[in-house]
Amino acid sequence: MVKQTQLFPAYRDRAKLTEFAGYLMPLYFKGIIEETLAVRNAVGIFDVSHMGRIKVSGKESTVFLNRLLTANIEKGEVGRAMYGFMCNQQGGIIDDLITYKLSDQNYTIVVNCANREKDISWMKSNSVGLDVSIQDVTDQSVLLAVQGPLAAEVLDRFSDLKRFRFTMANYDGNEMMVARTGYTGEDGFELMLEGVTHANPDMGLRFYSELVERIIRRGGSEAGLGARDTLRLEAGLPLHGQDIAEDVTPIEAGLNRFLDLEKSYIGSEVHRIQNQSVQRRLVGLVAKDDCIPRAHHKVYLNGVEAGVVTSGTYSPILKKGIAMAMIQSEALNRSNIFEIEVRGKMCKAEIHQFPFYDVEVYGYRRKQQSKL
Repeated sequence: MVKQTQLFPAYRDRAKLTEFAGYLMPLYFKGIIEETLAVRNAVGIFDVSHMGRIKVSGKESTVFLNRLLTANIEKGEVGRAMYGFMCNQQGGIIDDLITYKLSDQNYTIVVNCANREKDISWMKSNSVGLDVSIQDVTDQSVLLAVQGPLAAEVLDRFSDLKRFRFTMANYDGNEMMVARTGYTGEDGFELMLEGVTHANPDMGLRFYSELVERIIRRGGSEAGLGARDTLRLEAGLPLHGQDIAEDVTPIEAGLNRFLDLEKSYIGSEVHRIQNQSVQRRLVGLVAKDDCIPRAHHKVYLNGVEAGVVTSGTYSPILKKGIAMAMIQSEALNRSNIFEIEVRGKMCKAEIHQFPFYDVEVYGYRRKQQSKL
């Protein structure tokens, strides 16, 4: 049976809906390009309540998570949000996730929707004998993402919060975690409001409506999964299940900076070996011809298959097709121009560093006003 988030009644009559990872979610409200540009230039709001929320508590929580995750949980201070990976013994990525450190004995972890049950099972199997409690609170809370250069105006009382930090707040008597995080490349916040269930969603629906009103006053928009995928791809942020997976390591994905190889964690032995060299790498490609690469399209060098597209879309910023692709390292050492087979035709594409946009003009590090 297809699930719905607690906020589904707020938009079910206004959004084009799609099924994603077992949930009926908004694909778009006005259009994918329009919503993508609203987030790049102003502000947008996403219901991301389908993502998993897991609470880890107990005297040995820090020891447990430091063994389980690639980020150094022990060194992270309270109030810090840490992006990283949970890997298998072969170094492959079981999931990418954000860990919020509430205290040395209390953590909240946000995981990908499709991996939630698998993640919890892996966590529990590795917690045997430890003083650790693992609790799935996904259905007792909602999660909203407010993203874009005007996000701090919408949530002005939290405008001093630093990037990848969070604070605890209160809404209508219920606890809310406000974090300066997101997965669009833009400045923004993610808000986890507790005490909102399917049986009693009214407070969450009221909170969502209040935020939408503030966002529309600033020229922003509600946004769906279509814009979210375009934004994260333009920003060079991988999606688990497409760009990264259990048979892909963080080093193959070019995400070494999120590994602490000075500590021991599950998969670290493989990562130390791969840190010297890898057989394939995840890279960015920009189409030089008029085409839009899509996942599973094959990549060639001089007529010889060299890799495969893992994600592809049209970039409203570049006005070109862009893609992430896993390509053999030997081919990458020989050329930065490849061909992608798109619907039976060869499309030239050039290697591009992430993100795909000019960081002086777009994204959380921007220094100039958008040109659009």
